Amino acid sequence: MFLTRVCRRFYVALSLLILFAAAAAAAPVRIVSLSPVGTEILFDLGQGDRIAAVTEFCDYPPEAKQKPKAGGFTEVNLESLVAMSADLLVLQDLHRQELAPKLESLGIPYYILSQESTEDICRGILELGELCGVQDRAEAKVAEIRSRLDAVASRLKDLPRPRVLLSVSRELTLDYLEALYVAGPSGNFYDELIQMAGGVNAVEEGPSYVKISQEGVLKIDPEVILDLVGDQSYYHAPDAANLDEVFSSEHLMAPWLRLSDVRAVREGRVHILRGTFLLRPGPRIPQIVEAFARCIHPEALPDGEAPVAR
Repeated sequence: MFLTRVCRRFYVALSLLILFAAAAAAAPVRIVSLSPVGTEILFDLGQGDRIAAVTEFCDYPPEAKQKPKAGGFTEVNLESLVAMSADLLVLQDLHRQELAPKLESLGIPYYILSQESTEDICRGILELGELCGVQDRAEAKVAEIRSRLDAVASRLKDLPRPRVLLSVSRELTLDYLEALYVAGPSGNFYDELIQMAGGVNAVEEGPSYVKISQEGVLKIDPEVILDLVGDQSYYHAPDAANLDEVFSSEHLMAPWLRLSDVRAVREGRVHILRGTFLLRPGPRIPQIVEAFARCIHPEALPDGEAPVAR
């Protein structure tokens, strides 16, 4: 893990050196973002007009949907990228091994946005702000993020920390739990967010994401369950599936209600959370933490009430 992080930091440093050496005199004017989080950051920094293309999954802010498309996460056509004449490509970790070296050999400037922690995101905002010549705006955005997180922390101080199971993916078309992946305890963005929201990860062992069975949920016996189901428009279901029915509250809750021996189920503390922003560690980190905290500690953060930094 340590060596992996060192290698990633090296790649980040190398990509920044390439960028600054190639474009130190001017901010980029044609940016292609292959990262939904990167796209959101660029719009937050006022760089929307400079974005030449985005992925099919870049849906926030709404203006991003109107941008030309450069493919999906992994379906990247190198020739098309070259033809776009971009002077900055914003990538994510999954592009590090294959795409980044090809871009480097072609002399195309790129920046890899790491998303393993809140500090990674804040660092990415600051570094993209520097690359685009809007350092002040980037610093203000990071200060806003940290202020909102501090406000949540002040509300949760000294409260008990329940054990939280966080589901990040499962087969939603079934009425029982299948292909269930939950946030693990190490090297995991969600593990950090659970703690920020006033809980502790109920999964004590395993990798970043752990596949568990119904029996595994019974064994863990969490006090709170957070089920991130994403958004209906992006869910790839069998052709015969009725997505309106699949995403109904009754259907989404049904697999959990089968596990009546689990404490979170008995006590009515299973929460179905919708929205793609919950699956993307980006500038809306505070909103994610606030959503989690309202489920874990509703007495401290009533629904709809935004905490205020003190």
